[in-house]
Amino acid sequence: MTSEPHTSVDAVQDFLRARRRAGLAEVLSALSGREAPLLSYDEVRRRLHAVETPTNVLEDVPLDAIVGSVGRTQDFTREFLPRTDADKARWVGVRMAMTGLSGTPPIELYRIGDAYFVRDGNHRVSVARQLGAKFIQAYVTPVYARVPLAADASPDDLIVAEEHAAFLERTELDHLRPDADLRTTIPGSFARLLEHIDVHRYFMGLDEDREVPYPEAVAHWYDAIYVPVVQRVRARALLRGFEGRTETDLYLWLSEHRGRLIDDLGVVLPPESVAEAVGRSQDERAADPSASRDAALESVARGRRGDAEEVVLADDVLVQVHADPAAWAAVDQALAVAARERSRLYAVHMVASAAEAQSDGVEALRARFDAACSEADVAAQFTVAVGAPIPALLARAAWMDLVVAPVLLPSGALAPGVMTLLRRSPCAVMAVPAGATPLAKGLVAYDGGPRSQAALFAGAYLAAKRDLPLVVLTVADLARTAAATLGEARAYLERHGVAADYVERSGPVADTIVATAEERGCDLILMGSHRYARWLETVLGGVLERVLRSSKVPVLVT
Repeated sequence: MTSEPHTSVDAVQDFLRARRRAGLAEVLSALSGREAPLLSYDEVRRRLHAVETPTNVLEDVPLDAIVGSVGRTQDFTREFLPRTDADKARWVGVRMAMTGLSGTPPIELYRIGDAYFVRDGNHRVSVARQLGAKFIQAYVTPVYARVPLAADASPDDLIVAEEHAAFLERTELDHLRPDADLRTTIPGSFARLLEHIDVHRYFMGLDEDREVPYPEAVAHWYDAIYVPVVQRVRARALLRGFEGRTETDLYLWLSEHRGRLIDDLGVVLPPESVAEAVGRSQDERAADPSASRDAALESVARGRRGDAEEVVLADDVLVQVHADPAAWAAVDQALAVAARERSRLYAVHMVASAAEAQSDGVEALRARFDAACSEADVAAQFTVAVGAPIPALLARAAWMDLVVAPVLLPSGALAPGVMTLLRRSPCAVMAVPAGATPLAKGLVAYDGGPRSQAALFAGAYLAAKRDLPLVVLTVADLARTAAATLGEARAYLERHGVAADYVERSGPVADTIVATAEERGCDLILMGSHRYARWLETVLGGVLERVLRSSKVPVLVT
């Protein structure tokens, strides 16, 4: 008996501390705008169309996973701290019982997913948390919902879960594709996914000239549109740049970027190509791209053995189409690459005004391009853009794997802005002189620098994938010996099982590259975009520019 007054005082003090903590938490929530109240079980059940099961099980439940209540959401904070003094006597009594000899019976909870809701025992949860307990014994009634709820669910999460449940009721995707995981963190996302399905169903109907049943359209959208994008997202680990987001969030983000490309540039890229472009930009921010290149070459090797899907280096190729017939060689070269790699080809033709874009000459050029693509069995798009050519090409190059452009004017001079394109393009550029070639033998101009390492990778890919005979050339300079540089190239290629001829020369670099290509019968030169610092290349006139002026074969610039 003598200990009871002391126990009562302790219980009252615990309650007062809990009330102060509740008040402080509410102030901080108001200041931060991040209020996380207790969730209402009835509201959650209604929104998720959840169904109670007739069974209950006695188990130990993590207190942190209890996120809501039946009818007492205004009496406690999310941490089950008491919000008013009205429950003081009840709270103190529960506190004394829980720490006394009599104890308290298990509480009763509903469980939806990983989240629990108090059916009976709100004060016991509050006291247990104040006492520092981690678990509490409870009779748990499972409640079935098509969309499970996380233990840390917020009101925004509840909105998203409600939209998810409505999406599944409309699409039956959880039955059509039981393994589908379309979790998202952004309210409104599922309405946009439904729009994607509706548009996909519409075009399926046009393509197949029939009324497509909705379930069939849902499954086909998931298999043919959503899954390929998510596979690219996983392969490129793109979620690393979108912390806290889901694959579905990124799918929608990429779709929005694809829509902007259509509106701004007239380029209709598949969503997975947009994902690849985003992944490439992340690789460029990485300190060392060698890992991704090694993985690509290993994938080529597996594909040759039949152990993996065929790897394609250039899914999307952009070609600049000139009205001058002498520049048509770039189109022929782009068609040869696209046919060989089974790439999608995008053409852009620049005009000075909107009126010129509607001219008969432009339509004739479009018709010639379409006919050439049809003959080569290459999927292609032709876009007319108003303005300067180089900015238009650079804007589109960010989303491409390769740009093919004519390099020389009929007079023999370099095309205006071609050096700017070659130095600023975020992807590789194939500069085409007077005529296209079958790309039957390649010469890599290798000096050991980062850009020439990229050229060596491209050569290794073509040699491994297309059995392209390869010559590796190093021209001696004062910085290092050609033998040491060639040794690096040889070690890299041999590590990936690629054979090559290795040539060591001395003399003017550009002249030596062109002469060696002619001597060895190479119809493709692969090289980096600059050998020295860019400003020095610009001032002195770089090796690349001199190669372009004298080469009779395409130059692939990495």
